[in-house]
Amino acid sequence: MDGVTDAPFRYITDIYGKPDIIYTEFISVKGLILGKAVIQRMLLHHKTETTTVAQFFGCEPEYFYQAALVALEKGYDGVDINMGCPDKSVFHRGAGAGLILQPKLAKEIILSVKKGVKDGKEKYNIERNITVSIKTRTGYREPQTKEWISNLLETEPDVICIHARTFAQKYSGLADWSQIGIAADLAKNTKTKIFGNGDIKSKNQAIQRIKEFNLAGVLIGRAALGNPWIFKGVIPTTKERFKVLLEHCKKFVEFFPTANLSIMRKHLGWYAKDFPHAAEVRNELMQVNSIENVKKILSKTQEFL
Repeated sequence: MDGVTDAPFRYITDIYGKPDIIYTEFISVKGLILGKAVIQRMLLHHKTETTTVAQFFGCEPEYFYQAALVALEKGYDGVDINMGCPDKSVFHRGAGAGLILQPKLAKEIILSVKKGVKDGKEKYNIERNITVSIKTRTGYREPQTKEWISNLLETEPDVICIHARTFAQKYSGLADWSQIGIAADLAKNTKTKIFGNGDIKSKNQAIQRIKEFNLAGVLIGRAALGNPWIFKGVIPTTKERFKVLLEHCKKFVEFFPTANLSIMRKHLGWYAKDFPHAAEVRNELMQVNSIENVKKILSKTQEFL
């Protein structure tokens, strides 16, 4: 998730959620290869045993090839190609969900990444498995799962994760998981694993979806915001939320010492919920610029706990 799953978020999710896999926020391959400093920051990789995947977007196969090399050099365990982002600026550049309308180019990009991974393993003497995965949606305006996923399967990626909405839906309406079932059937006799995504609110629900649609896994996105515990199926106390909120702030400063803490405000709002006067506390947290500001606000909440 752009601007959300940065290095501090991934660290906190890793420590308190222990998911099986963690993805970076999606990163422009063109911006990366052209050397934009802010994009280099997006690829910071904390030390962990959890499988961590670098996620990229764009529409230039040659840049994807080079981005795959960078990901391997930085120690990532996989390269993920975003073919599902519904943001208009991304879509109109032919990237993200825009690739659903360009199946030939989509396949060229996958093959470029596979070659980058192969060459990168040789270059950096990597023996462990490095996955090539895709995140996408069920179609453009209407579901076209059979045609679109069949096209992607021709390139034999390791994983295809499908958000059960079309581009036109963005994040509205209900996710249509029957389309993910169609994709799972298509991949049944292949080496490609199918992950599902969309409207997952708990670990138990994720497990149910995996069993119901015969999936290799499920990704959780929005429900994990301010809630790394979701991957363990644990409901934290408010005090535990505040403890991790503060640790998240400290990790942000540690990873990005020159950045303004105001970038963390949205995360603070996600943590501050499910207690009396939570809305008031969130409003105050939306004004913070330092850890001291955060500590001061949290100290006032003790009367609510």
